[in-house]
Amino acid sequence: MANPPATVRVPGRLRFRHRPRDVALAAVVVLLGVPGVALAFAFAAFLLFPPPVTLPQPQAATNAATSHIYAADGSLLASLHAQYNREPVTLDQMAPSLQKAAVASEDTRFYQHSGIDLKSIFRALLADVRAKTAVQGGSTITEQYVKNVYTGNQKSLFRKFREALVAAQVERTYSKAKILESYLNSTYFGEGAYGAEAASQTYFNKHALELSLSESAELVGVIPAPEAYSPFSHPQQAEERRLIVLDRMRAAGVITQDQLVAARTSKPTLVSSKVQVVRFPWFVDAVQRYLSQRYGDKAVFSGGLEVTTTVDPAMQTQAESVLARTLNRPDDPYASLVSVDPRTGYVTALVGGRDYNTEKFNIAIQGRRQPGSSFKPFVLVAALESGLTPGFTLPGPSTICLAAWKPDCHVANFSNESFGQISLETATINSVNTYYAQLVLRVGPGKVVDAARRMGIPGPAWLPGRSGCKQTASDHCPTQLEAVPSIALGSEEVTPLEMASAYATLAAGGAYRQPKLVSKVTDGTGQILESGPSAPVQAISPQVAFTATTLLQEVIAQGTGTAAAIGRPAAGKTGTATDFRNAWFVGYTPDLATSVWMGYRDANQAMRNIHGVAQVTGGSLPAGMWSAYMKAALASVPGSPFIAPPPPTPTDSGFRLPLLPTPSPSPEPTPTVTATVTPTVTPATPTATVTPVRPSLSPLLPLLPWPLAPVPVVPSPSVVPSPSRPSRAGHRFR
Repeated sequence: MANPPATVRVPGRLRFRHRPRDVALAAVVVLLGVPGVALAFAFAAFLLFPPPVTLPQPQAATNAATSHIYAADGSLLASLHAQYNREPVTLDQMAPSLQKAAVASEDTRFYQHSGIDLKSIFRALLADVRAKTAVQGGSTITEQYVKNVYTGNQKSLFRKFREALVAAQVERTYSKAKILESYLNSTYFGEGAYGAEAASQTYFNKHALELSLSESAELVGVIPAPEAYSPFSHPQQAEERRLIVLDRMRAAGVITQDQLVAARTSKPTLVSSKVQVVRFPWFVDAVQRYLSQRYGDKAVFSGGLEVTTTVDPAMQTQAESVLARTLNRPDDPYASLVSVDPRTGYVTALVGGRDYNTEKFNIAIQGRRQPGSSFKPFVLVAALESGLTPGFTLPGPSTICLAAWKPDCHVANFSNESFGQISLETATINSVNTYYAQLVLRVGPGKVVDAARRMGIPGPAWLPGRSGCKQTASDHCPTQLEAVPSIALGSEEVTPLEMASAYATLAAGGAYRQPKLVSKVTDGTGQILESGPSAPVQAISPQVAFTATTLLQEVIAQGTGTAAAIGRPAAGKTGTATDFRNAWFVGYTPDLATSVWMGYRDANQAMRNIHGVAQVTGGSLPAGMWSAYMKAALASVPGSPFIAPPPPTPTDSGFRLPLLPTPSPSPEPTPTVTATVTPTVTPATPTATVTPVRPSLSPLLPLLPWPLAPVPVVPSPSVVPSPSRPSRAGHRFR
């Protein structure tokens, strides 16, 4: 028998209990949720079905004007043109690879949307939310064109709504081909170039139709940030953008894998720029980089700037002549020279290489190389600031093993010269590495870095960033000084401009002025944007600066820099990096500070047998070039000595001791002269030979007009005789 159907009882009435919290929640949902949903539907409807509008009149063409750069005497150095060619070209006069690159990189759904791309908007919104900052734009090519031509780029919600409306109307009015053509003719590509034709001529000196795939990718890569991605100003960033565009083209399926591989390895060659140089191209290059970093490319190339620079034509001519005359063979190393006026911070001469027409790498501001012993003055300053005196003694053996020295303990003097117990003065004059290695450990590398920073290293923010570093808004990749012991011997890389500027701080009595390339800049309306020298900052005390200068004068008078003598008071320091790869002479008079660097541009290559010099050191060819240049540059300037500053005024606390009865005068004791005894080093067999101290203390030092604080002599680190083997690279600087 079948089971009878189950009986289900349904209550005649359901009863709900309403709690106050539930009622409040429901009210909030109704009050906020319904209008929010309505607004979302309205916004979606607006994007999907924008109402028709009348296209506005295109904005008036930019009244671009050429900028001019002048020397300090008012003579024209260069003209920075706003545009190469304002005449637009048709789409069939642009390379197909350029069109494909623009679509693949800027708007992959260009041929699917109707001016407004909901998918791109929400994708960009999601990316921004995840990154908690604006990282991706959702504008279509049509919207970008509308911004370029109709609405401008003012940041406002109203402008974005208006841009969307006009973009939809443009899509109704024109074909996709016409929109892409107009977009590529109106987009700013940097360096003052508006449109594909102007950009092609600016960067590659060819028509837009002749662009290769690799060149097209480089141009399109510039579009999101023309100033930050300029191939001229920021080649590394431009190269990264080029590769990104090529990858996007491959992902979009508009190029094959073989085309991608070939284009990635075919880096474009820049053959033109918007700077028409009349004279001194290396200096003009540095000025243009500074102006673009300070005011932006649009102002520089389109703003009609009138720029008076700090270059002294006579000094610049002599600098270029001396370097070209000394290194006149095609296989010679390169040289760079920078001069800075200590009284103003003005850069009066700058040579960054050999032939600017074929080389764009400006060594003077981009070439960071090891300075060798020309960095020792910063250790000297830190030591003097710590209270040490020029007579402070330490041993100066040919080699030394210091436990705190990295990567291993060994430091050696140049040519393994041996010194006895020597003073700070003698160690500076003869550039004794083993002495300075002990000194930096006593003073502390951190204090050396601090002294260099106050004196001008790293240099100003407009200097190009160091190689391999990605520049950001908060980090311009400056010269990096690490507080390691080897900094005493010049292991950290610096630019010639930074060295000249830092030595100028000593020449100015310890007052640092940020180096300046321009003395006056006015915009197209005649408004002065900047003028005059940078403000002085007392980086180190005048007494410390003068003491350091006194010792560095002796380097030229009787030390490693005798080839730099110029017949007037001058101070300076030689520098030679490991294996003779970089050689420097940096020096100054009260009127001018100059750095000379010599080395190979593209590699750290040893310099041997150069113009009869078996091994190029800072005291050889660089010192000779420095001397020849300084004699010519200062020929019309009377020689002047370094003036000793007055002694520091003691701080008055207001406290006075009570007057006591004056005691009877007692005869003054006759001062006793204690001879300096060189300690005898008695190592284990074999017996080490200790060379006696050669130069005596300078006769200038007893004439210092203030007392130097006595410092108790602490036993020096133990000297461990090193086995007869070559020292590790990086420890044989001079």
